[in-house]
Order: sequence, then C-alpha cells, then structure tokens
Amino acid sequence: EQLLANAAMVGEYLMDELKKIGVLKNVRGRGLMIGFDVPPELKDLRKNLLWNQKIFTGESKPDVIRLLPSLALRKKDADQFLEAVNEEVENMLALQN
Repeated sequence: EQLLANAAMVGEYLMDELKKIGVLKNVRGRGLMIGFDVPPELKDLRKNLLWNQKIFTGESKPDVIRLLPSLALRKKDADQFLEAVNEEVENMLALQN
C-alpha cells in the first residue's frame, strides 16, 4: 500500500498549500503530522471547522491546530480539507471587516 510514501507526498502537498493561506503561520510537520499557528482573529477556526465543516482537528495550544490523519489520506481528501479551511478563514475574516 506504500503508506509511508503516500504520507510523505500528501503531507508535503498539504503543507505547501497551507503555507499559501497567508494568515496561517509557522506551518510545520513531517509526513502527515502537521501543525500550524492560528492568529488571534481566527481563534475559533478549529471550532468552526468542527461545527460547520464536520472536520475534527487536534489542538496543542489554543493557537495551534494539529493534524494527524490516516496515513492513507488521499490528495482529494487533502483538497477537501484545504477547501474547508479556506472557506472558514474567508468567512471569519469577512465578519471582522
């Protein structure tokens, strides 16, 4: 099944795409173990992902979202997650303006 190779490939893709979301900072990780910092204005991002998108993420500090998905995560699943994050970030920023 080449799970480790898949985790490395999809993890790199996911981190690269998360870095493109300008308000997310310090995107880091190895394979599919990924974390990123959330600015104060997006402090409810994790909660919004859960309630609005039905996506559960981990948390290591109030301002850090942690991802630890299955090693079998597919690129299309990562794209779905990225779309949800982008949508929630855009919605939260729009409410502040």
